[in-house]
Amino acid sequence: MLQILFAAFITLYLFYEFYWKRRNFPPGPTPLPIVGNLLEVLLKSPGYEAYQRWKRDFGAVHTYWICGLPIVSIADYEIIKETFIKDGENLTLHTLRDFGMGRNIMEERVMIEVDFLLERLATQKENVYMQNEFDIAVGSVINNILFGYRFDEEHLHEFDLLKAALRQLVYKLQNPLIILASCSPIIKSLPFINGFYNRLLADRDVLYGFVRKQIAEKRKQINYGVDSSEDFVESYLKEWERKKGTKQEEFYFEQQLEAVIFDIWTAGMETTSNTLTWSIVYIMNNPDVQTKIHEELDRVIRSDRKITMSDKNSLPYTNAVISEVQRLANLVPQNLCRLNSEEVVVKGYKIPAGTIMVPQICSVLYDEKIFPDPYKFDPNRFLKPDGSYQNRPELVPFSVGKRQCAGEGMAKLELYSFLANLFQRFKISCKTLPSLEKTMGTVVTSKPYYCDFEERHK
Repeated sequence: MLQILFAAFITLYLFYEFYWKRRNFPPGPTPLPIVGNLLEVLLKSPGYEAYQRWKRDFGAVHTYWICGLPIVSIADYEIIKETFIKDGENLTLHTLRDFGMGRNIMEERVMIEVDFLLERLATQKENVYMQNEFDIAVGSVINNILFGYRFDEEHLHEFDLLKAALRQLVYKLQNPLIILASCSPIIKSLPFINGFYNRLLADRDVLYGFVRKQIAEKRKQINYGVDSSEDFVESYLKEWERKKGTKQEEFYFEQQLEAVIFDIWTAGMETTSNTLTWSIVYIMNNPDVQTKIHEELDRVIRSDRKITMSDKNSLPYTNAVISEVQRLANLVPQNLCRLNSEEVVVKGYKIPAGTIMVPQICSVLYDEKIFPDPYKFDPNRFLKPDGSYQNRPELVPFSVGKRQCAGEGMAKLELYSFLANLFQRFKISCKTLPSLEKTMGTVVTSKPYYCDFEERHK
């Protein structure tokens, strides 16, 4: 009798796992019990191959499972546009613009860090660890815009603490133990996994603790009688004060301010710094690219002056290189998830309300129909036959729609300003070529490498 009951239980369990729970979703790879399709991603880290294979085998709209959670993946650019790009603009982007984060202010803050970075590299000259240099520069830009100060010698200890916590978050959030813990309270309660999960929360609390401390300090210093503001937090607090007693007051609250700052600090830091780091990796592995950048700068700029945004339209090849770095680096193998609030129909498939959906931009960036030979570094993809820059709407490294990256404008400004001025001043070389291998995390990172810098204008 027990054997019959056990066999019936196993049969029902397998029926549920392999058919019943999947019946209302688009087709996709068969999930394993408990882990779903997680192993397929982890075995082919950082996951591009799995996502591309599922697109080929099951179509541009398919379902895969992370533990017991179904994720409907949209892996085609045109369908992503139809599904995720709606009228209206991102609240955070609107807020940042209203609070003074315009191009002129951002460029001024970025160029301050460009100067500091160039001088540090000129002083060190040889065997420079590039990840650390880009981290400090990008972190200082963000902190200056948010809180009004950069990470100079007096504040460098703060940066070291924040960076260590942030880097741990980046690695741990893609750890299988964390993913399993997030999917199952039972698994999370296991002693070893629970300890690992709690260390992740401790790293998060370091970052939130820093944010809260800075907000509290700003409140002590702020002068509400002065309209102008020096940074984002001061602007937000003044706007909050002005909206008190009005219908708009409900849109301003502490958790929102903390969350916006946290998102800008963490997302802006990791994406921009790592894109800059990958840019040197790809350029060092394709030496003709540096030669062409130098040729363009010498032909267009004709001096050793700093490169600014006013030069951008005159430097098509430099911009093409940056675009190709963003495409090939493909920093986020699995895009951020979104939860649909109501039933939607995508290419004939009814997606139930409350379903996790993902605009899988990594599949767009590596789509061989859009970008032939997608794993090759080729800036010419972004140049027209006459040599002018070619905008490619399928280049979507910042995601799409209302939930696209809030710091997109700032990130583009940083990538252009840092890279154009680096190659304007220096010829860069490496005694050992940087590895092209990617390390999996929330964003993919490069292996550590070191560079030498030679002044171009003496």
